[in-house]
Amino acid sequence: MAKFPSKKQLDEAKEKLDNGPASRLLPKDASSVDKVKYKICEKFVIYKNTKKITQKALAEKLGIDEALMSKILHYNFDEFTVDRLLKFLNVLYPNVEIDLKVA
Repeated sequence: MAKFPSKKQLDEAKEKLDNGPASRLLPKDASSVDKVKYKICEKFVIYKNTKKITQKALAEKLGIDEALMSKILHYNFDEFTVDRLLKFLNVLYPNVEIDLKVA
């Protein structure tokens, strides 16, 4: 039978989560631009996880500082334009293409 974590263990986990970088969720009413930015950021996360590289190594590969890389990997993209994110993504995927759907 599984044992539920103690209050101390739960408090320690909560502390780590509260102090660590949080990934941003895409709201249901997100703009089209934010949806595109989110999808682009998702590609960086997939690349990082697939290649099993660190955030620092990915930042170095893109020629940006680690703080900016962290923002991208945690979907905190407000200060980025679509073209800036695509410019970074193009370093990883030189033949990247965007498929636009009109609903």
